[in-house]
Amino acid sequence: MTVEVPKFIGENVIEEYLPHRGKMLLISRITDYDMDKRIITGEYDITKECIFYEKEGDGIPSWVSFELMAQTVCALTGIAHKLFGRKILPGMILSVTAFKTELEWLKAGKTVRMRMVEDFCDEESALYNYTGELFIVGEDEKPAVTAKISAIEIESLEKLKEIRGRYLE
Repeated sequence: MTVEVPKFIGENVIEEYLPHRGKMLLISRITDYDMDKRIITGEYDITKECIFYEKEGDGIPSWVSFELMAQTVCALTGIAHKLFGRKILPGMILSVTAFKTELEWLKAGKTVRMRMVEDFCDEESALYNYTGELFIVGEDEKPAVTAKISAIEIESLEKLKEIRGRYLE
C-alpha cells in the first residue's frame, strides 16, 4: 500500500513523520524531498521557547545543529515509511563527524534550513550515513554548519542489542 506525501509538510502535520514531540521537536517544516536521490530539506524557526535556547547568546548553541540535522534525516525516513505504509520508527544518532561551524550561536528570530543527503544505507540493520548542511535563511549562501551523521532506526532496545552483536562478533 502506498500513500501520497506532499513535498511541503507544514508544522501542523510534521509530527506525522517524526517520533519527536513538544519542545524536543526541532523541525518546523519540510520544504522538499526527493526519495530517488534520498535528499531532504527542512527548516526550523528558532525561538526563545526552544529547549536549547540560552539567554546569554540569545539563541541556541551552534553545536545543537547536529540535532536539527538528525531530525531532518528522521523526517526523510518517516516519509519513506509513510509512502510504503510502514510504521515510523525512532532513531538514534550513532556519530557526528566532520562537524564544522564558524558560528557560536544560531540566533532567536532566525530560520535555519537543513539539507541532508543520504550517502549510505544498510536496510538490514537500518543503518544510515548522511552529509548535511545548515544555512541561515536570508543570509550568506554558503553553509553555516556542515556535518556527517550516522544514525540507526530501532524498533526496540532488544533489536539494537541484536544488531550491535552482529557487528561485534
